[in-house]
Order: sequence, then C-alpha cells, then structure tokens
Amino acid sequence: MTIPPTIETFLAAARQALASASPERAMRALLDATVAALYTRSSRWIEHDGDEMLLASFPEMTVYHIALSPRVHYPPHDHCMPAMIGLYQGAETSFSYRRNGRALVRTERHDYAAPCVAALPADVIHSVVNMGDVRSAAVHVYFGDLTAVDRSIWDPDLREERRFDNRFYFEQARPL
Repeated sequence: MTIPPTIETFLAAARQALASASPERAMRALLDATVAALYTRSSRWIEHDGDEMLLASFPEMTVYHIALSPRVHYPPHDHCMPAMIGLYQGAETSFSYRRNGRALVRTERHDYAAPCVAALPADVIHSVVNMGDVRSAAVHVYFGDLTAVDRSIWDPDLREERRFDNRFYFEQARPL
C-alpha cells in the first residue's frame, strides 16, 4: 500500500488480515504500510472534531481513528483484547499499570513517535497522553468488538474501578 487508503479499502484489508493464518502478523503488516503512507501527508487521514471516531465494529474487530488533544491525560482503562495502534502523526505516551488490590500502580512508561505501530496485549491496563502541542493521529485496531465487551476504567487517583463508560472516560481526562 503506497497511497493512503480509503476507510473502505483499509477495512476490507483489515478483515482479510484477520482471516489469514497469522492475523496479528498480517494486521501488523497492514498497519505498517498504512502508517508509512499516512505519515507522508501533512493533514490527518480523517478529519473529525472529537478525539475519537468509530470507523467500524464487528464481532472480530473494532477500528477507531484517534486524534488525541495535546497535553490531556486520559484515564487508565483496559481493552480485554489485543490491540494495535498505528500512530502516523505526532507522539503519544502510554502508562501501564498493574492491580494492587482494588487500586492501580503505575509500572511502565512507553513513548511513541510517528511513524510507528504499537501492539498492546489483551491484559494491559493503560492510560494515554499526547505530550505534544498538536493533535496526534492514529488508527486503532482491536481484535474483537470493543463496543460490546465488559471492561473497566479507573478514576485519575487510581483507586476506583468501574465499568467502562465513554462519557466518564472523557469527563475524567485531565489537562497536564
């Protein structure tokens, strides 16, 4: 893929990747090519006002376009499924956590700069922040229906776990 894909061609290729003998390897190759093509552009692949836009949700895959606001820390949450993030503009920092009773403890920091593809395991709990001064832009692929799975979110103090709610996610986002 040498030119930026349309949403439709990307989704069709992603579904083919999932049907392959090695879905994660095929998805990684697709995202590597997509990120390389999108990185050469001066504008975002998809323009939208909010930080996220759902592109597709199927039982086997969910795809979002995420354009994180600068210097806003989004609260810890889990996905309960593997994910791949294709960052093609800007930079993002992801903090990993582990459970400590009902609370969370921060364990790692991962800094990503475009162009890159990051893989997240199914059991990761993480928060994310765009440390830059402009919106980042990424294609997020989840290996399952992220909109239908029971998952968790924590308050910024890392003490209260609750069922994930998108409204709460954005309400708990804090400027740095």
